[in-house]
Amino acid sequence: MRLLKLFVLLFLLSVAAFAERKFVNEEYDQVTLADGIYGFIAPPPNSGVVQSNCLLIVGEDSALVVDSGQFPSLAERMIEDIKRITGKPVRYLINTHWHFDHSWGNAQYQAAYPGIALISTEFTRKMLEQEGAKTLAETPGKNLSQAKEIRDLIAKGAFSDGRPIPEEYRRMMLFNADTLEHINAEFPQTRNAPPTIGFEKELTINLGKREVKVMWLGRANTGGDAVVWVPDARLLATGDTVVYPIPFAFGSYMGEWPAVLQQMIDLKPATIVPGHGIVMHDVTYLQTLHDLFLALTAQVKDAVAHGLTLEETRKRVLLPEFKAKMAGGDSMMLTQWWKGAFLEPAVDRAYQEATGKMKPENED
Repeated sequence: MRLLKLFVLLFLLSVAAFAERKFVNEEYDQVTLADGIYGFIAPPPNSGVVQSNCLLIVGEDSALVVDSGQFPSLAERMIEDIKRITGKPVRYLINTHWHFDHSWGNAQYQAAYPGIALISTEFTRKMLEQEGAKTLAETPGKNLSQAKEIRDLIAKGAFSDGRPIPEEYRRMMLFNADTLEHINAEFPQTRNAPPTIGFEKELTINLGKREVKVMWLGRANTGGDAVVWVPDARLLATGDTVVYPIPFAFGSYMGEWPAVLQQMIDLKPATIVPGHGIVMHDVTYLQTLHDLFLALTAQVKDAVAHGLTLEETRKRVLLPEFKAKMAGGDSMMLTQWWKGAFLEPAVDRAYQEATGKMKPENED
């Protein structure tokens, strides 16, 4: 599962990002983005577990939430903040895609706002229905297994190649093990609650003197990415079609992603809320992603046309000019993120596309 791959990757990159902080299920930054629009922005990851950015959009009659996050306790805190912000009922919850760090808080909203409509693309609805309960049952045991592996390595005092573990790494590894064990307390309260309404292309929701458009612009990070557009505020919530500062590419659709980004750029948004990362106020980063995906896809297609194997293609397609822009300097965190979260899975998916052998995204 791509979720577990991401956990392992973020464990590696977070070694360089570690600071004494709260656990991932205990914090977010509440920010006002426009009149009646509020973001619950997750801080940068400090462990191998991530939380999504979430959004509240308030109209004259009702309110809408974009993504519910991963943790019931954090969703409950957001709901308390929402009730302090507005007395309007939250009648709609949009899941931008099927990854569980964006949807496992759904049940808390159902409890707080009876009758709330859970909405996603039909692809996302089916994936959450198909994968959610199984993953929910498996994850606590896998968390404990990973935590034990980390603690065993710490006790050994050396990496697999015999190098001693530096103190900075040891502290970070310990924090990762603590985090994996800590978040397991969330699972007894976690219920997989898939969307009940699926749409194909576009849905317009009227909140009372404020329209919200929920759109499927094509396959990108997943087969069912929804983006949320608030025309009066020119605000765009992207889900994981945009992740800053480096995208996630597990199971994604590299050849189709640029067309989705171009449609988003053409909207000329004034505010962009990515699935993870900082809020942005121009399309510069979206353009960088667009150009990056085009370059990667073209180079992989050329490698396939010349008969290169996947391993040979991985060695050839390195995109140093984009790496310098997005993961430059001596940051080990960004270097690991670039390689493990983007370049390796992106080349693999583009190679699958170019050879006509695409795997289902939940198996990649």
